[in-house]
Amino acid sequence: MDETYFDEGLPGNFETATLEITKELDSNEFNIQNAVFADTTKKNRENESYISSQVPSTRDVSNMPFKHIDTHSFFSDRNEVVDRALKDCQESLINEEEKDIVGSWLLTEISLWDIEKERLVILTNKAIYSIKYDFISLKILEYNRIPLLQIDTLVSGELVYPPSSLAPRLSGLAEGVSSIIHCAGRQEWSSLVSCTGLAQFEPRKRHMSGIRLMWNKGNPLPLIKKWNPFAKDIPWLTYSSHPLFWYKGSEAEKAKFKVEDFQTYIKDFLPSDCSIKNGLIIIENYFGVGALVHNRNNLGFFKIRGKVSF
Repeated sequence: MDETYFDEGLPGNFETATLEITKELDSNEFNIQNAVFADTTKKNRENESYISSQVPSTRDVSNMPFKHIDTHSFFSDRNEVVDRALKDCQESLINEEEKDIVGSWLLTEISLWDIEKERLVILTNKAIYSIKYDFISLKILEYNRIPLLQIDTLVSGELVYPPSSLAPRLSGLAEGVSSIIHCAGRQEWSSLVSCTGLAQFEPRKRHMSGIRLMWNKGNPLPLIKKWNPFAKDIPWLTYSSHPLFWYKGSEAEKAKFKVEDFQTYIKDFLPSDCSIKNGLIIIENYFGVGALVHNRNNLGFFKIRGKVSF
């Protein structure tokens, strides 16, 4: 390349000058990119921190009821099915004197024999309607009407078994076997050791809260009813949240499956002399293999079960 002479007398080599300028530009660009990257990283961290502060803490999955169910297999999980069912029940069952409907929910009713059943619950200003509704054929199968003036006690609290009950131990055994089958079925051999640990077979509590509405004046249940699995005129109702409650996102979606929401509303319509108290709700299931099989398979709920739905 030809050399060029300036007025100052010193020759200037443009090739050398060009290389030096390019190096400076590269350095500046590198510094700018570092600054932009650092600023972006800082903003991302701030955003992550903000989001984390807004999201509620996750429930303890090990203690969460119905943690192995497929929610999409419930017919009540389909869009607008519950709303349609509640509307159908209101039009068919509620008379003109009770048109003042306070609220409606889809809850789990727990029988005297610890059998969980899917029930629509409608609260009016005069009564409670507990309805067995077929979510497959969309029709009312049976219902029970309890006047509010008849209720003398409301108990809210944790659902527990008697100390001598074998139900928690049987539930722990079933949970341990289920974990082993789950790991083997998915070929998770690396976690099979943890699945077969003794902790998997420990007794299982329900880890659920509920309410019990009673109208027996505190009198014990006669033995002829207490030990009769076909007895229906039991003077109390026990409710807990529907399984879908634990899988819904927003509070508005959860409300119609939440037993605490039902409890909040009914308190204002009970008789003035009704006893309202907090305490343990004892489910008198001492052996209950039948209840264990029934409840673990959600037989009291309308679900898709392979080629058969009931």
